[in-house]
Amino acid sequence: MQIYQLFKQAMDRYSIQGKELAALAGISQNHLSQFRSGHKWVSPEVFAALLEGMDQLAPGSRKYFCQLLAEEPLAEKDTSKKLAEMIEAADDDEMEAALLAIGRKWKRTRHNSAISGNYNTGFDSAIAV
Repeated sequence: MQIYQLFKQAMDRYSIQGKELAALAGISQNHLSQFRSGHKWVSPEVFAALLEGMDQLAPGSRKYFCQLLAEEPLAEKDTSKKLAEMIEAADDDEMEAALLAIGRKWKRTRHNSAISGNYNTGFDSAIAV
């Protein structure tokens, strides 16, 4: 796969909107669209800004892109423990970004479940706070 295809795959997986990402990276939506479709390349500075913006909109998306690029998962300690540590160390802006990412993930999961016809409205796995 080409880099632009991997980038698009990461954006799609994390439901990152091109309009939001282009604004964060300081480029036009058309420029981003041209890159995602493989018609134009971007400068190293713009590419770095796109990766940074992608991770701001959906934490973990840049790492996912890197895993796709490396064609293997990056080594990591226990995910649950690491997530708990990150939450404990997060400031208000990071917490907001995390909550947005959780909301996007929940929406994507809910949407995929509804499409498959297996949408479950039960509360047997609800999280108490």
